[in-house]
Amino acid sequence: MTRPIGRLISILHRRAQSHYTRALKEFGISSAEYPVLFLLQRREGLTQDEIAADLSIDKSAVTRIIQSLCEKQLITRRQDDADRRCNRIWLTERGHAAADPIQKAKKEWRAILLDQISEEEQDILADLLERMAANAEKWR
Repeated sequence: MTRPIGRLISILHRRAQSHYTRALKEFGISSAEYPVLFLLQRREGLTQDEIAADLSIDKSAVTRIIQSLCEKQLITRRQDDADRRCNRIWLTERGHAAADPIQKAKKEWRAILLDQISEEEQDILADLLERMAANAEKWR
């Protein structure tokens, strides 16, 4: 019998969304919004198109997420100096304040997922997931 890999990945995704929503409740960050904040914590100053491409999210969805995060005063848009048609996205002071709770939530989730999984198994798992992601990207 083949194990339902897609179903298991879906369960993990839904549980992660629930974990992050609970952990970031004080900031009102939704499950659709936290991936954008995670990304901006690593690399501020991205364009909406770059965010959409990096996260494999539809551009119109990114527009809605950016608008919501702006309304929550977690990010701000600034016009690009080189290309005035383009806006770059930056964390606000409030957005930076969310960094510690976000990092804590990520560490907690990682610990939950990797409990009783050896480093060797983690390396194998990461390799397999990267290959699966590459396969999915080719199909796209």
